[in-house]
Amino acid sequence: MANNNYPSGMTVADWQHVGELPTRYETHLEYLRNERSKSLDKIDKVNDYIHELDDEIRQLEFGDE
Repeated sequence: MANNNYPSGMTVADWQHVGELPTRYETHLEYLRNERSKSLDKIDKVNDYIHELDDEIRQLEFGDE
């Protein structure tokens, strides 16, 4: 009997339910667009954090001038 479980013990349906795999009704294009959007959101968050760090570094280097 074939084991349809992933190494974590989750089935394909489990992964689809949590949004990690596209459902059979979701086209590949929709899935890729969704992944792209999530990746761009992550990039924005990282860039915001970098700017916060830059601001803090400037404040420490130059003080409140």
